Amino acid sequence: MKDATKQTILETDPEVFGLVKSIIGNEGLHIIHHLLTVDKADEFEIAKSLKEDVNFVRSVMYKMYTHKLVSYTRRRDAEKGWYIYTWKLLPDRIYDRILNIKQKNMDRLYCQLEGEKNKEQGFHCKKCAIDLEFQKALELSFTCFACGGMLEPLNNNETIKKIDKDIDVLNNEIGLIRSKLNAQ
Repeated sequence: MKDATKQTILETDPEVFGLVKSIIGNEGLHIIHHLLTVDKADEFEIAKSLKEDVNFVRSVMYKMYTHKLVSYTRRRDAEKGWYIYTWKLLPDRIYDRILNIKQKNMDRLYCQLEGEKNKEQGFHCKKCAIDLEFQKALELSFTCFACGGMLEPLNNNETIKKIDKDIDVLNNEIGLIRSKLNAQ
């Protein structure tokens, strides 16, 4: 990914910003902004340039590494014997991660849609907001056990339409992310 593009993805792409923020929180965003301006940097350089504690920088980097959004190399400091980690941001993997999350959401929606389509007719009490399966409603003579009111047939057509719409929206979002990945 070109450096100019790399620098702007966090600011211009709300999904990238949202993903990074969900992983490291608001307090670590400036560290990622810094990594976007350099090819790679060790944790001491980052801490010094941002006037942050090295341990805080490490914690942010470990969180990002857990999600495979940064890579590192380590070397031993000859004087102190400590390991020094040099971090590199992997912006391409951010889009891969977003795509993965959306694909899992898509799978969940398809399962939910299948469940709604195969659902046995149910009944609903509007007053108590209770849903019952057909067999249970039949046992209760289609009367709500909580308030004694009549149960009405539950129509899940609206739910199916909403899930279908959510699937269409998600398909479009996945297509846009794939085009961003192919453009890189």
